[in-house]
Amino acid sequence: MFLNTAISPLLLLLSSSLAEALPYGDGHDANVDSLDWKPCDLEFPDTVKAAIKVPIDCATLQVPLDYTNPKSGKLDLQLLKVNATKEPVEGSVIFNPGGPGNSGVEEVAQQGPLYRDTLGGHYNIIGFDARGTGRTIPFICNPELLASGLGSDSGALSRRNSPYSALPEQLDVYELLKKNWNTTAKYIETCVETQKENATFYGTAFVARDMLAIVDALKEDGLLRFWGRSYSTILGQTFAAMFPDRVGRLLMDSTLTPDDYYRGGWLSATRDVEATLSNYFNQCIEAGPTLCPLANYSGSDTTSKSLMNALSEVFEYLRENPILLAEEIQAIQPEWWFPPGSMTVYYKLKASIMNGIFSPAAFGGVTKTISDALARNWTTYTDPSTIPDIPGAENVSLADLTWSIGLDRFHGIACGDQAYRAKSPEEMYSLIQAQSAQGSFSDAFSPKVWVCAQWPFDAAEKPKGNWSEITTNFPVLFINSRFDPITPLSGAWDASSRFKGSRLLVHEGHGHGIMNHRSNCTVKAIEDYFSKGELPEVGTTCKPNMNAFKQIAAGEGSGRDSESPE
Repeated sequence: MFLNTAISPLLLLLSSSLAEALPYGDGHDANVDSLDWKPCDLEFPDTVKAAIKVPIDCATLQVPLDYTNPKSGKLDLQLLKVNATKEPVEGSVIFNPGGPGNSGVEEVAQQGPLYRDTLGGHYNIIGFDARGTGRTIPFICNPELLASGLGSDSGALSRRNSPYSALPEQLDVYELLKKNWNTTAKYIETCVETQKENATFYGTAFVARDMLAIVDALKEDGLLRFWGRSYSTILGQTFAAMFPDRVGRLLMDSTLTPDDYYRGGWLSATRDVEATLSNYFNQCIEAGPTLCPLANYSGSDTTSKSLMNALSEVFEYLRENPILLAEEIQAIQPEWWFPPGSMTVYYKLKASIMNGIFSPAAFGGVTKTISDALARNWTTYTDPSTIPDIPGAENVSLADLTWSIGLDRFHGIACGDQAYRAKSPEEMYSLIQAQSAQGSFSDAFSPKVWVCAQWPFDAAEKPKGNWSEITTNFPVLFINSRFDPITPLSGAWDASSRFKGSRLLVHEGHGHGIMNHRSNCTVKAIEDYFSKGELPEVGTTCKPNMNAFKQIAAGEGSGRDSESPE
């Protein structure tokens, strides 16, 4: 049973409002073969296999490698499906976990039942590996890292990867940029050497066309049903802008704003980190010291504000008394903008805290991190003996440990999409200042995207238009957590304002991704949207079922919504 009637050929011709004119067609092929689903036999790493709890089916779909050139050859997209459990089956929902660069195949293999059940069991859940992700033309600048033993080259794992401004900034980010400008250029030279043949084919607009091909191959009603998280809200918005009449249902979970992404500013990303950290402290105090020892840091006088002040003093101390990570520890998780032996505890602590508040599932780790910091205990960063010993690591390759082997996929996708380029650090000065104004955690994130300023490749297609007043066949539903450290609620309001008839539901939970902090109210709104075509009332908010610490203690895990844009 499908709630929307099949679309007419005329609508297909009119459906590309922000699609760039291509030399041939709009990517639609009404004669595309049906998908041949079979039980999966993919060579997942053991950790992924252990997490798969239900039967999964797989299929491949051939799409053009280059939509601008009909002679470019074909690309095999890997698809994976978790089947609906209830009749009537109402169709298929494509899920993509974001990144850019996270694997939809891996995510749905492990978490597909969660998304299926959230939708009431009436939809198949389909994941696919977009270009550059999983094993789909993986974007990796140094292929030798794939075969490296982890013991001999632990750096192989390195690239896997508001009103609140109470905490001090330590990094002089402009000086950091100047020191590492040439390092970036050398890294890019490696990418040019190995990726020049396909580097322009990883863009989001091409992935949107790939999704259109998947929709056609499903042979349902020709309309996309999509749940996108984080970067995948860019993918969803891009599809909606290029093919508005092909939208059946579009759920945007934890939203990035399209013009900020495509420009390459990344100006909104860290606006709510301190608000999210403050909420983490509030959740901790509400849960009590049994579940969160920090709740008793100042005895009965402990408040979120007192914990923020204490942490601020830690960062002030580290700014005035720089402490370097042990080189062996930096080698495990290096950052390209820190030469060996130069990474500070200040930076690593700030980055660890930011990552740790992405999801309640990570609260145990971030609680220990903050507790150690408040006690001025830096051994995790300065004592190499704290590095866990992994027997036989030197004989294990990266490909044995992860399905997503494209180590440089974030830059391969995002940098090609983005317009911003600079020829010198001086040209970037204004952007650096704008990024630094976005809260005290900006120095823990913005260096990750600086590579794009020197990127030599442009995506072969980029959406055209001004991202305003886009009318889709069916309204878009945006849902955003109020306390999200990387996709702030303000960005979701901005994005929603660009799509006529769309609605935004505020999820009052914690974390990046609405399934992290469970809410029956939010789940019902999602199910009603997909199955009944109902949008929540204007101004709707949904509270989580329980305190985040109590949720984890009760054994109610979270979806894997905890990854930042790399």
